[in-house]
Amino acid sequence: MPKLRTKKILPPERQFLAFPDHYVNLPGKIAFAELAKLATTDEATYGEKSGKVIARGTLVHMDADGVVTQPSATAKANAVLFNTIDIEDYDEKTDPYVNAAVLVHGFVRKDRLIGDTANVEFGDLIHVVNK
Repeated sequence: MPKLRTKKILPPERQFLAFPDHYVNLPGKIAFAELAKLATTDEATYGEKSGKVIARGTLVHMDADGVVTQPSATAKANAVLFNTIDIEDYDEKTDPYVNAAVLVHGFVRKDRLIGDTANVEFGDLIHVVNK
């Protein structure tokens, strides 16, 4: 008998885009070692999946090569993760990098972004609607 895999469906996530018809995403790659650093700890929304998913709207740093990392003092947040990534869907041996859609242009709501919003350097491409 085949082993059945079950998956819990999470509730709908809040939209972080202010205008959901005007944005640009680029493909980014996240090293498997970085996944745990970016994981959300929002137990109210994600419950038992807290710490096992990277929520959409997470502030990230994306370099010119498309490598996505956690923002730091030297590498400030310059992009936003567009889709939720379930860390349990990937394995370190078979998936050294995880592909992700990363928002690099658009209008976002600051109150719905996840991460340190004080350490952000969006430039002219991402516009924050409510500061």
